Amino acid sequence: MFNPKKKENRHVLFKGMTDIHTHLLPGVDDGVQTVEDSCRILHFMRDMGVERVYLTPHVMADLPANTVEALRSKYEAFIANRPEGMELRLAAEYMLDGKFASLADDGLLVMSGRHVLVETSYLSPPFSLKEMLYNLRIAGYQPVIAHPERYLYMRGSDYRNLKDQGCKLQLNLFSLTGAYGAHAERNAVYILKEGLYDHAGSDVHQFENYREGASSLSPAHSIARELERIVANNRTLWE
Repeated sequence: MFNPKKKENRHVLFKGMTDIHTHLLPGVDDGVQTVEDSCRILHFMRDMGVERVYLTPHVMADLPANTVEALRSKYEAFIANRPEGMELRLAAEYMLDGKFASLADDGLLVMSGRHVLVETSYLSPPFSLKEMLYNLRIAGYQPVIAHPERYLYMRGSDYRNLKDQGCKLQLNLFSLTGAYGAHAERNAVYILKEGLYDHAGSDVHQFENYREGASSLSPAHSIARELERIVANNRTLWE
């Protein structure tokens, strides 16, 4: 499946990796739908060298059933199926929509250090984006912006403004393979070269997409070291 160069990249990027963004909790969003499919991906990830995985289901107004209690219950039922040698934890990916403020008041599913993964619409930001992120910080959360390279409304100054507001940025690894189009790929390379990313995740939804992305990932020399840095930095969200 892999040529020697890609084997080397796989070893560097995936060996010992903590993946902080996945949709592997079965049947709760647009990710995997069955325990069998989730376990298939987790086995593949383990064989690639991944050791720790956050399950981060979507939480948004369009998915009212995804409450903290419901997701925790589904997670507890699922973890008995995890592959040997693979550590799992539950967090969530929150849409910054009209429902989010009330969710934040009730408590959020977070990663270590109260890091919370958040996203917006791809086409336009919420009207009160800056205020929502500020309120998160005041409440003691650390916002992590999921896949900023994919947002069509963002430019270089927007990424820097998010960093100035105290946010962290998370790259979708497979943006670098063109999986989300040329726009996202160009933006991902730019943000990497500017040193603005803090973390990286797969955002895996389906087995074939993960396998194809992992086999295609072969970063240019100019971004390889920075990519290795942010992947290694994921471990801080587990400690």
